[in-house]
Amino acid sequence: MKTRYIYRRPSNAPSPSLETLLMANARELLTTWEVLKDKQLVDRHLASLDKVYGASVEQRVRTYMHEIKKTERGI
Repeated sequence: MKTRYIYRRPSNAPSPSLETLLMANARELLTTWEVLKDKQLVDRHLASLDKVYGASVEQRVRTYMHEIKKTERGI
């Protein structure tokens, strides 16, 4: 019987906060929307975020997407 040992070195870096993760997802989805214009794909991804991070995350990510669009991208 083969046994695999996986050694994971502990990281000293702090874990990213939920807000940082949601803003990163918002940037990713905004770029996806700008390139593909596929609303169904973006909606599916937002629904999956609700399952991972909890309720009401979809609206927060949409809000971040609008903020990024206005402030960083100037659209």
